[in-house]
Amino acid sequence: MQKLFVILPALVLLVKCGTMDFTAPLEGKFDNVTLAPKSFVIIGTVSVSSTETHRAGPLGFVKSVEGAKVTYADLMQEAARLNADDIIDVRIEMNTTGDAGFIEWLKGWERTFTHTGQAIAIRYVSGGEDHSDLPNRQGR
Repeated sequence: MQKLFVILPALVLLVKCGTMDFTAPLEGKFDNVTLAPKSFVIIGTVSVSSTETHRAGPLGFVKSVEGAKVTYADLMQEAARLNADDIIDVRIEMNTTGDAGFIEWLKGWERTFTHTGQAIAIRYVSGGEDHSDLPNRQGR
């Protein structure tokens, strides 16, 4: 029985859970908004990406976070450069890379989160306006 108490912790220390590399849409982190139907034209697509790095020292002490996530405001800022009024069909994904496991917790770890956001930039129109200067005349 005493050998079990010696062997089991030794095995736990030698086990590594592995490296993770995972990409997924940020499900469940959205708001459904009902809008009044308006006519619009598609100006183009916008995309934004950023990197966020999380680090921790041995035993989880001295944690730090550098970088930022992609937000709706970042996508709106890119759309404003195209003189768009709004964005639709927003998709934000997150890719995670780094080591995970007991050994990493003991020695310290680093995880990198790459956030990528994409949306369609639109401009609202009224019935009598001339839209010949716009690249795409697909409206609703």
